[in-house]
Amino acid sequence: LHKIFNPKTYPSPKMRNNQAKFWVPIIALYHGCRLNEICQLDVTDIVSKKGIPCISIHGNDKDKSVKNKTSERIIPIHPQIIELGFLRYVEFQRKNKAKKLFSELTQIERGRYSNSVQHWFGRYLDKIDITGSDKVFHSFRHTFETKAVEVRIPAEYQNALCGWADRGIGQRLYGKTKDIKVMLEELSKISYPLSKELKEFKTLIQESFYCRK
Repeated sequence: LHKIFNPKTYPSPKMRNNQAKFWVPIIALYHGCRLNEICQLDVTDIVSKKGIPCISIHGNDKDKSVKNKTSERIIPIHPQIIELGFLRYVEFQRKNKAKKLFSELTQIERGRYSNSVQHWFGRYLDKIDITGSDKVFHSFRHTFETKAVEVRIPAEYQNALCGWADRGIGQRLYGKTKDIKVMLEELSKISYPLSKELKEFKTLIQESFYCRK
């Protein structure tokens, strides 16, 4: 993770065309979302539920798709993502009447906005000498799962956050059925030893085009 999120090699958030490259892996790391779940987001998919900023993942629009019905969920945004300044970027996109959260991404096929990020990330891993067939973007989802087990997030909340169907439990529990405040409490247990990197990223974000007055 230190190699991936090294500010010297990682895409700068100060560049307009780097927003997906910057935010998508970080969101995946802290939420366990699938790549296309993030890439296809509209600005209107960043919502508030009981006063808590959330991400709405769904396949209700013509240009969106989800793996299955269980994948549709509303999840709180991790406090670390908010601390970095993610909502400032969202507000910038909203004020500029952007439809997609990451405007630089284009749809290659129905419901697929992730192709360019996936290809870029593969090249990026090669560049920083992280190799192996098990080292891919989807590894962030496995990393999240491992961390969730380590910090003892209950299985039903792991399912709710990641859109899994009944993993480790005997009843159907979807993200939309769980109390959002409790989901946030559980999600907030997720942390990584990246304080130095995140501090540098926060400084860069404060200097970015969407934080300027």
